[in-house]
Amino acid sequence: MASDALRQYKAKRDFSVTSEPAARSQASAGALSFVIQKHWAGRLHYDFRLEFDGTMKSWAVPKGPSLDTKDKRMAVQVEDHPIAYSSFEGTIPAGQYGAGKVIIWDSGTWRPVGDAARDYLAGQLKFELHGQKLHGKWVLVRMKGKGEKQPPWLLIKEKDEFVRPAAEFSVVDEMPDSVTTSSQPTRKPGRKAATAAGSKAAAKKTGIRRTQTGLPTGATKAPMPAFLAPQLATLADSPPSDSQAWAYEIKFDGYRVMTRVDGADVRLFTRNGNDWTTKLVPLQKAIAGAKLPGLVRRRDGHAQRKRRARFRRPAAVLRRGEDERHRSLSVRHSLLRGSRSARGSAARTPRAPAKLAREIVFGACAF
Repeated sequence: MASDALRQYKAKRDFSVTSEPAARSQASAGALSFVIQKHWAGRLHYDFRLEFDGTMKSWAVPKGPSLDTKDKRMAVQVEDHPIAYSSFEGTIPAGQYGAGKVIIWDSGTWRPVGDAARDYLAGQLKFELHGQKLHGKWVLVRMKGKGEKQPPWLLIKEKDEFVRPAAEFSVVDEMPDSVTTSSQPTRKPGRKAATAAGSKAAAKKTGIRRTQTGLPTGATKAPMPAFLAPQLATLADSPPSDSQAWAYEIKFDGYRVMTRVDGADVRLFTRNGNDWTTKLVPLQKAIAGAKLPGLVRRRDGHAQRKRRARFRRPAAVLRRGEDERHRSLSVRHSLLRGSRSARGSAARTPRAPAKLAREIVFGACAF
C-alpha cells in the first residue's frame, strides 16, 4: 500500500542525482513520527509531515506553523513521502524537483486525537505534537476545494498551555535553525595550536584556536554560500543558573540585514533570506566601495524601542534607502508616519504621541 502511495514521489525524482531517500519505507517501531523540514526551494516554506498508514503524509506550509490559535496557516497537501525522508537534511541539486536546501526544523512524535483514519478522510484531523519546538494540540482542516490535485488545508493551533499570541512570539522567527547536530559546523581534531603570540592571546580569551593565517583551526576552503542564517537566541523559561558562564546583552527589535560580499557582487539579505538589495541601495553602494575582501559579513540595523512602542511604518524609510541618522527626532517620526513635510531640515511637525516618542537608532556592525 505504501509502495502505491509513493508512486508520485518516485516519478518526480532521479535518485541517481539527488541524495533524497528512495521510496523504501519502514514504519516506526513505537510512536508515530512527525517532521517539519524548512525548505529553500523556489520560495522558502515548511514541509509538515506526519507518519500515517506507512508513509509520511505531507503538506507545504508557506508561512510555517504559528502558536497563535487565531492564525490559520495555509497547508497545501503534496505527494506522500517515504518514512525515511523524515531524517533527510541536505541540498537537493539544481534541476531536480524541489531543488534547494532542506533542514530538519523540528521533529518528534505525534498522537491522533480520535480515529485518525476516519478524521483524515473527513478532512478534520486533530492530533498532539511532541516535538523539540512544537507541542500540544493541533488540527488540520481540509478546505472545500474544486478538485485540485494538491488539496488545500489549514494548519491551526488548538487551545492549550502552549498557545502564544503572534504579536508576542513567532516560533519560526525566534527558532529558525535545525534541530539536528549534523547541520552544525564541526572542527577536525588533531590540529596544532597557533604559535603566534597574538593567536595565543586570542585563543586564551575566546577559546578558539587559530592558525598563522588567522583562520580557526580546522577551517577548510569552500565555495561562497548563497545564504547563511544568522545566530539567534534560544527561548528559555528562565535565566541560566550559572551567571558567570554566560554573557548578557539587550535584544533590540528591528531589522537584521546580512551582507554577502563575493568580489564585486554585494547583496543584502534579511535573516529569512529575502533579498533587500534594492531597498537599501545607498548601504549596498557604501559597502561595495569599501573594497572588502570576498567574505561573508553581517550588518545589523536595529530600530531601538523602549517598553512596547510601535512604529507604524518603518518600511517606508527602508524603501527610501536613506540614512536618516542626521535628522531630528521629530522629522524621523514624520518619516515613519509618512509625512510629506519631512523633506526639509526645518520642517515642523505636530507633537508625536507618547508611545511613539522614542528615538530610532540605526546602528551597524560588521565582523
